[in-house]
Amino acid sequence: MIKEENLIGRQIKPERGRYFRLNTLGPGLLFAATSVGASHLVQSTRAGALYGLALLGVIIIANIIKYPAFRSASDYVAATGTTLLEAYRCQGRGVLLLFFIITLSTMTFAVPSLALLSAGLLKVVFSLTASPFLLAMGLIVGTSALLVIGHYRTLENIIKVLIILMVICTLIATAVVIPDVEWGGGIKLLPVNLDMAGIMFIAALIGWMPVPLDVSIWQSLWAKTKRENSDNPPTMAESQFDFNLGYGGTLVLAICFLLMGAGLIHGKDIVLADGATAFSAQLINLYESIFGSFVGPIVGIAALAIVYSSLLTVMDAFPRTLAVLYRRYQGIVEVEDQYKLTENSQFYITVLVIMTLGAALTYRYFLTSLTLMIDIGATMAFVTAPVIATLNYRAITSAVVPLEYQPGIQSRRYSLFCIGTMVAFALAYLYLRVGRVV
Repeated sequence: MIKEENLIGRQIKPERGRYFRLNTLGPGLLFAATSVGASHLVQSTRAGALYGLALLGVIIIANIIKYPAFRSASDYVAATGTTLLEAYRCQGRGVLLLFFIITLSTMTFAVPSLALLSAGLLKVVFSLTASPFLLAMGLIVGTSALLVIGHYRTLENIIKVLIILMVICTLIATAVVIPDVEWGGGIKLLPVNLDMAGIMFIAALIGWMPVPLDVSIWQSLWAKTKRENSDNPPTMAESQFDFNLGYGGTLVLAICFLLMGAGLIHGKDIVLADGATAFSAQLINLYESIFGSFVGPIVGIAALAIVYSSLLTVMDAFPRTLAVLYRRYQGIVEVEDQYKLTENSQFYITVLVIMTLGAALTYRYFLTSLTLMIDIGATMAFVTAPVIATLNYRAITSAVVPLEYQPGIQSRRYSLFCIGTMVAFALAYLYLRVGRVV
């Protein structure tokens, strides 16, 4: 067991008078890039299209109750210099095993759904005739090769520009469509007369809004990498600003997509498409109905960039997370671990192969619907969220975190309230599901 003073001694304490530096931004923006994918383009748009403004409160609440758990990841790294997986190791091997199971469940649906949505956009934007499932597998294989070769920095730079374009178009489109939104019904906590399909959709919406909670572990890995590659590591205040910027941005965009779905689809007898290609076409048509047909290809490419950037990030994050998880499970203390995973390592390539085979099996034997695939993956994230939130709370309040960096009494109460709310939601959902089966 590593001594607590060793962990504390490795931290870099904040300089009270230091000005904010733009080059400290990074992990929070990566978090935003990962979030603004299927959860926003698909789930938020569907929420507005199906229920108007009725789920606006649900989206806001989902972001509010998950905030402390995600914030803990950023604060823990800034306070200790180690990741949440080291904190999980200190909590016992059973915790690491539990997180491994949660990671596998996320990986089973996250990669296939993001690849399928990317394939749908690719098919629409470039008028391709190939099957979306074939295109999705091609994207997974191509992305795996891209990650192994490592020649993706230029692609990332292009994606950043297109993401900025998509964000600008989305903000303008939202401003234009606001007059078409039916505000008379007001904002409710939940729609009335919900059937089981509606309850499942709300569970899925909360599960992936803004993103599954296990991404908080990726966030801690990104934050540690940022510290290791910086001559002047970010202070606690800078880390918190970076995180809050990314987190706040994802909430704003989620609301934007909900308003677009509410203004352009809800109440207009438009049937929301279920397939990847048809849904992608509807998404692009939303922008074309506002800006004109000339903007369709531009927005389509930008949307493809957003979703594909999520796919790229997710496919890189899983092998890195599993590699660190395996070493922590072996009992290797993080501050003593000199192992550096590379894209050419056997472990990294093996996980990419497993993800590829898993996606092929998912497409072939289990699911053929984009929205169903997203709903199942998001619902699993919804049910497991309180577990990860509890583990993160135990991490940030543990003895290895200096007292000045631990949350105060009010913040602790707020975190516990959020965890209790997640548990109540999960139990209510499971009760309704079991009752329906019985």
